[in-house]
Amino acid sequence: MPSRPSRLSATDRRQAILSAAAPVFARLGRERATTKEIARAAGVSEALLYRHFASKEVLYAELESHCVEANAVGSRLLAEAAPSTATLVTGVALLVQAVFPGIGDAQSHNDTKRLVTASLLSDGQFAKAFLDRHVKPWIGIFERSFRAAQDAGDVEDGVQTGSAEIWFVHHLANTLHLISLPDITVVEYGVTRAKLIENTVRFLLRGIGLRNTAINRHYAPEKLRTIFASMDQDTP
Repeated sequence: MPSRPSRLSATDRRQAILSAAAPVFARLGRERATTKEIARAAGVSEALLYRHFASKEVLYAELESHCVEANAVGSRLLAEAAPSTATLVTGVALLVQAVFPGIGDAQSHNDTKRLVTASLLSDGQFAKAFLDRHVKPWIGIFERSFRAAQDAGDVEDGVQTGSAEIWFVHHLANTLHLISLPDITVVEYGVTRAKLIENTVRFLLRGIGLRNTAINRHYAPEKLRTIFASMDQDTP
């Protein structure tokens, strides 16, 4: 039997159920997860769960928004940034940080990635909605900034980078995060986490065609680490 729920506001109770549901869906998948299991994890009765969510499907659909709110990615750094080489460099560094080590609560970040991965292994609907809403807008910013970098002479001659290559930024960062999910060390890279992040950012920026001089001019890992750390503290 679930423990007697403490008195929370309706909003807080709803958020508590979503937080408890994320690891259940991540562990069992959409089909195998049950409202009984979710209610037990949240410490509530199934009847109370259904007062907040009409069905398992409704609860699952709302997880996508909840997970992102719990993992604030700091997109405010790019909200009003004009397309430029600096915006491209900062954006790639920000996306790597947000997807690989994460910004905000680590457990929620890990649960989100497990949910996306589980979706990719099934019908893909959760993964597509997540990427369309929270990554695809960045791709447009990066494409416009890449063209601005070309105009500024900051791209190697003959390089043609499109949306596919820019999506690779997300894909590599996502793979690094998945490799790091288990408690054991799956791959020994021979460098610290901070250095691995820096190497990844430089690798990706060179991969999409930026000149080393442009990367060195605009990429300041220590400064960005300070900004990301402050975002962690600001995340509820």
